[in-house]
Amino acid sequence: MKLDRVFQAVEETRFLQQLSSQDRLFLVGEAAPLEYIQDFFDNCKETDHNYYCVLSGDDAIAQSSQDLEGYRAIVVVSFSEEASLWSTVKQQVASLGVDLPVLRLFGDIFINLMCKKPLLEAVSERTTKPDLSYAIVTTPRSGSTYLCDLLGSTNIAGYPIEHLRMAAQELALYCNFDYLRLLNNVMQYRTTDNGVFGTKFISHFLFEFRQTKRDFRQIFRSIDKFVLLIRKDKLAQAVSLELAQKTEVWHLHNNGKNTDYQSKLAEIEIDNDLLDDIEQKYDFIHQQEARLRKMLTNNQIEPLEVFYEDLLEDARSQVARIIDFLAIAKPESYLTQINSGVKKMPSGISAEIMRQYQQTKSTAC
Repeated sequence: MKLDRVFQAVEETRFLQQLSSQDRLFLVGEAAPLEYIQDFFDNCKETDHNYYCVLSGDDAIAQSSQDLEGYRAIVVVSFSEEASLWSTVKQQVASLGVDLPVLRLFGDIFINLMCKKPLLEAVSERTTKPDLSYAIVTTPRSGSTYLCDLLGSTNIAGYPIEHLRMAAQELALYCNFDYLRLLNNVMQYRTTDNGVFGTKFISHFLFEFRQTKRDFRQIFRSIDKFVLLIRKDKLAQAVSLELAQKTEVWHLHNNGKNTDYQSKLAEIEIDNDLLDDIEQKYDFIHQQEARLRKMLTNNQIEPLEVFYEDLLEDARSQVARIIDFLAIAKPESYLTQINSGVKKMPSGISAEIMRQYQQTKSTAC
């Protein structure tokens, strides 16, 4: 079901979990998403003091106006027509003389969450561009989280993470969500003190935005510079992707234990089906990288190429190379503090999978 799919994707950001901490909300809109939200809140709140109003007519708000007193905000909930429904509700509220903010569930509250702003604020229609913006573009399992951690730790290169990924993708595809508005807002509010914004695009998420109603090319016009991160060893990358999907463990952290990860690895059987999966992922990674290069060329972008293997060998020199490419002013000590909470995920099974793959597949890598 579309509704379940969208909310499950959005919940990777813990959106409804965060929203459930807010109380005395007057939620108004379409019946199905309202019911989903109410059920979610019932499962994580001891007492739900929100009000749920299905907007079934032009005077629905007026009929419930006595219930507006004491609420903190009116939240418009719609999958199909959030913008037009928001406009209708604002007009109804204005006609009642009620002084309450009227917010869009996704167009305001979700964007505020992604910007790390207070949730119950209206998002400004006008945004200010940062002094410098850049994006890391790459394929999955290329070491991009490690690179983003390193750049973020310099305190001069923004906070590069994936701002446009599964949640924004599903909202854009099925709810007409304006992901460019989200991008413009995170560009304004998620900068380091020197006015630098960084983000990350993983290929398969990025390509999905082309299917939406928005001007996809605006992404490339909005961002100043691009870094293309490449992993030379595509077979190792494909194996990493396979193991991450099978274990559902995508990253290990230096301050965490990996006992559970090792036990999940021990359950994996190396057979023909697994090697076939590896081959598909190997081809997929090559295709995704080729599409990324073509997309950058078509948008007249010359990125800085960085290789994962070089990053592992000498992280400081590669970070310095990126900072120079971005032309960011460098304090003397900026390289002494670089670090990452993410650690490599080596395993004996990875080497064995690669060995058997190269022995059995005709397209040896």
